Amino acid sequence: MLAAREETACSNKFVILRSLAMGGMAEILLARVREPARPERLVVLKRMHRQLAVDREYVKMFVDEARLAITLRHPNVVEVYESGEDEGQYYIAMEYLHGHDLRKVLSQMAKRRVPMRLANALSIARAVCRGLDYTHERTDPASGELLGIVHRDVSPHNVLVTYGGRVKLVDFGIAKTTIQLARTRTGILKGKVAYMSPEQALGETLDRRSDVFCIGILLWEMTTGNWLYRRKSELETLKAVVEHDAPLPSQVIAGYPRELEQIVMKTLARKREDRWATAGELGEALNAFAKQRRLDLRPAALSSLMSSTFPEEVETWHAARAQGLTLGDHLADAEHRDSVPLLNDRFTPNPATIEDLPTTVVWPQQSGQAAGSGWRWLKWRPQFLEQGPAWLQLRWHWVLIAGIVALAAAGLLASELLRSDDAVPAARRSSAALPIGATPAAAAPSDLTSEPPTPPMPTSAPAAAPVTLPSPPGGTTASTAGHSPS
Repeated sequence: MLAAREETACSNKFVILRSLAMGGMAEILLARVREPARPERLVVLKRMHRQLAVDREYVKMFVDEARLAITLRHPNVVEVYESGEDEGQYYIAMEYLHGHDLRKVLSQMAKRRVPMRLANALSIARAVCRGLDYTHERTDPASGELLGIVHRDVSPHNVLVTYGGRVKLVDFGIAKTTIQLARTRTGILKGKVAYMSPEQALGETLDRRSDVFCIGILLWEMTTGNWLYRRKSELETLKAVVEHDAPLPSQVIAGYPRELEQIVMKTLARKREDRWATAGELGEALNAFAKQRRLDLRPAALSSLMSSTFPEEVETWHAARAQGLTLGDHLADAEHRDSVPLLNDRFTPNPATIEDLPTTVVWPQQSGQAAGSGWRWLKWRPQFLEQGPAWLQLRWHWVLIAGIVALAAAGLLASELLRSDDAVPAARRSSAALPIGATPAAAAPSDLTSEPPTPPMPTSAPAAAPVTLPSPPGGTTASTAGHSPS
């Protein structure tokens, strides 16, 4: 049973403005506190479905969440004001945050091609680290012992970013503590499969390092623009979480900072002994890296990101405020009311239409499409590479191109060698065919010998016929052969 101070009448204390979301266990409502003499105060009501109130297991889970969340007070954790029961419906009243969850932010950034700056990603991750470190360190007021809180659902759905640049962790509905009334049954997995640690996917005993691993998934996806473990089905996703190591971010994004890569990979270590011991240590490491790179992690930078990602919503709110409307009246206005989304995590076959599509500093998916469809074949991957090493899965097409170039170079070299081998016998055959004493033709430029051709040797003149000279007086006859007359 809830504490007496928590039992209040929901209908008497709150004015329901609109429905925000619908889940399998509860409905999320926007409400205004009935305080006529004070400024408007908006709250979010998580109201359990009436038909589930007869199930003691669901009621215990709901009470567990209320007992835990109502004790948490931290700038990076959503504040819960009260909980109670109203006419058979259990509810939890928490602060309203004017903004969107990280899933919606990343999806809208992808649609508008708004880049996620490295400073923004680190700012969000650091805030999640601080909020989780606070919850992990919570102790039992009576005994002083750690409560052993493990969130078990650190995902983009449960990280809220406000228009003012604040980041808060929400939804401790499946958090594990030592004061739980409801226990998780053996073989029942709680949490979103794509954002589980290996030990959580295997159903092992969890500690705070499981949440640290999940922060690593968020950080990896925000800084690379790709899903880490998400596959076509939950079974494939679960298998990837259990069996596949996270690839190096530098294999996905060229120029990824090496220092940050070391931080991320330590966060995603499969053995919990190799991870950061606490979320606080991880947050300090991210803060030190940001200082070294002089990155701006202040809320103003995140506020600017939200304004550029949701410009229409910001403009309409500013216009409504200029007209004297309160935030509650503005949000309750039917003209700005969206359809109520369903709270689920089902896979959509077409990744381009899925809501929580990540984005990053350099948006590789959009830039690849803008470059033309001629490069789309590079995204195809043979089936036999699915079980191969991570570097080969990510860069197999460059390995293929390098192999083709190497084969082409080898073919050209072989053809040149064959041509050189054929040139020498041809020259020899040409020399043998010349008649004796004939002058060979001048060597062609393509001849392999570097020696100049041997000039032909001069031949002796044919013997001259005897010349008979007239006999001089005295009757003597003289003859010459081969001599010129004097």
